[in-house]
Amino acid sequence: MAGLTTGTRVAVRTQIDPPPAHGPTLTDTVGELLALDEERVRIATRTGEVSLRRDLVVAARAIPPKPTRRGAPHRAITIEDLHLVMTKGQPGLEESWLGTKGAGWLLRAGAGWTGRSNSALPGGDPGLPLTEAVDAVESWYRERELVPLVMLPRPPGAATTDDPLGTLLLQRGWVEGNPADVLTGRTETLLHGAGPSPAGFALAVRDAPDEDWLAGGSPRIHDHLDAARQILALPAHQLFLTARGEGGAVAGIVRVALNDGWAGLFGLHVDPTHRGRGLGRWLTIEALRAAAAGASLTYLQVEPGNEPAQRLYRGLGMTAHHDYVYLAHRQDSARP
Repeated sequence: MAGLTTGTRVAVRTQIDPPPAHGPTLTDTVGELLALDEERVRIATRTGEVSLRRDLVVAARAIPPKPTRRGAPHRAITIEDLHLVMTKGQPGLEESWLGTKGAGWLLRAGAGWTGRSNSALPGGDPGLPLTEAVDAVESWYRERELVPLVMLPRPPGAATTDDPLGTLLLQRGWVEGNPADVLTGRTETLLHGAGPSPAGFALAVRDAPDEDWLAGGSPRIHDHLDAARQILALPAHQLFLTARGEGGAVAGIVRVALNDGWAGLFGLHVDPTHRGRGLGRWLTIEALRAAAAGASLTYLQVEPGNEPAQRLYRGLGMTAHHDYVYLAHRQDSARP
């Protein structure tokens, strides 16, 4: 690492210790060099500070400064960087990288609960030719008895076939489905949309999900309850809101995850018997109010066909940042 000075943007390749039984034995870390001595290398990456053992370093080089974008903070963040924030709010139980850590492809496995926790996120260079990278993705998910799944982020107005990876996956017989819009906004601005609280409801806010919160979730949580419990225990900073109606029955829930100055809204669900009373809007506002002290910006992911949710979030002032689509291996997705 001769010639590298603190403040330089670097890519450092290290051996994985202990080496995995399968897959790559080396990993890359990209970021700003903070400190360097005979024992450790400290690097500030996009996902936080990393300390590497010096004896595991096999190569290091200086790389150009990271480009910046202008505009409102919730709009200026790149698609890749925003996804690195969002993955902290909904991680996998197991995660691995193809290519440089923080700048390659993130592979996530979460026992089948949610596409976010069980898909490959191609955020950068996988360190392999594209066809070999897809082969590696297919093998990684099959080893875990999961359907090979790719989350493909797309710039506004772009089609799946505009992306070389999207084109390759479709040519290989993968199936496209389940698109989602990523909406962002300033938390303070969104709170201006607060209205009167719906009558007859009480709100509880906790830093971990209790049984009432889990019971008030969507059917998909109930179908993957063990995996949901494990995944929801992973994010370091989050809040769980539960609304109860008369008699104490759960009427609706929402979760907000806090990372890197962002609030991520997840899992908003209102019991069908309580819909149409403004409960979803109230839960959203209260989640943002609880998160506002530590998060000036907000993101969420919503299906384009979910018209009530789209009206709610866009009515509060959230705007489209980009969208993404899932692609699944046809043969595996057809299995019972």
